Amino acid sequence: MFKLLKPNVFIARARFYTTKTTNDNKLRVLFFGTDDFASTHLKALLKEKERVGSCITSIDLVCPPDRKTGRKLENLKPSDTKTVAESNRLEIFHTPHSAKDLTSWNLPTDKPYDVGVVVSFGYFIPPHIISSFKYGAVNVHPSLLPKYRGAAPIQHAIMYGDSETGVTVQELDDREFDAGRILAQEKVSLMNKLPVYSELKKELSILGSKLLVDTLCNLENCKNNATIQDVSKATKAPKVKKEWSEVDFVNMSAWQADQLSRAIGEQYPLRTYFKTSSKKPKDITVQLLHLYLPERSYSLGLGDSPGSFAWDESTKSIHMVFGDGSIVACPLLKPENKAIMTAKDFINGYQVQGKFGVSLETDDSLIERNIKKRSKMHRFELQ
Repeated sequence: MFKLLKPNVFIARARFYTTKTTNDNKLRVLFFGTDDFASTHLKALLKEKERVGSCITSIDLVCPPDRKTGRKLENLKPSDTKTVAESNRLEIFHTPHSAKDLTSWNLPTDKPYDVGVVVSFGYFIPPHIISSFKYGAVNVHPSLLPKYRGAAPIQHAIMYGDSETGVTVQELDDREFDAGRILAQEKVSLMNKLPVYSELKKELSILGSKLLVDTLCNLENCKNNATIQDVSKATKAPKVKKEWSEVDFVNMSAWQADQLSRAIGEQYPLRTYFKTSSKKPKDITVQLLHLYLPERSYSLGLGDSPGSFAWDESTKSIHMVFGDGSIVACPLLKPENKAIMTAKDFINGYQVQGKFGVSLETDDSLIERNIKKRSKMHRFELQ
């Protein structure tokens, strides 16, 4: 049985009751977060804090230390959340340098907090920290839990061709990632346009921040009506690996390359190998950027071997053929140790109409792992 709080947001009845809160008491929040996804949520909490009749009285931040950047690692770059916190004069606590976990770490403050809020933080919050909060801790996860537990739910939703995804606000479990009781959940259709990671991430961050504020302002009701996740429906969304970006023209289809590109291409551009036609031919890595499925191709077809490619004037792209005869278009490429170039410049610069492929040095086990990963993909088609 579900109780409707607002359109598309459903809270399932809990099997047991947990900590009681009262909406008359404003919350002292300790926010744990790092990246731009987290900073969107932090900004939403700051906006709520300034609202007349707000449910929040104070906010502090826990984030990683500044990262060393630059060629000589001479520059320090703060996290996105720290930048927001500094501009709003929040108290900031850093996790230990190079810490792999927070098992032996204690909050460096005696200030009391009512609730912990964890968004895209990267660390598992240990039980002794969760229990220090009056009402425990909540987490915003960009998937419809229990589907896609893990670090990369958005990428997996796009890669696997899902027709919908969403955002879940859950209680933080003190034993396992993404296994807490569901406090609120909202669905998002992916059928309106081709989903791309950065665009979907931004959309889900906005929806998640609204859902988070709504949950905190109705925390008692959300806890009273929480639902335990159905473990039998749990799936994993592990951290994206660079090896997934290896294009296998023999065993892949064009639609799989397209979905992979939209899912992980901004993090790890899809890549292949090209044998140069110089006096000393060698295999060079070439990144394939902004892949898409052309409506038609007059340049290649079923008679061409996997990895064959040719310039297509109508789309101003290189068209590449896969083992099943399907075609993918590529408007931009980045050869090894070169700047990004147009497909036309690639053709002119290398004077080729040849073939891409997997390097002979590629481990067969990597190819097999990627085939297994792609076996879970379904072709995405707009309605």
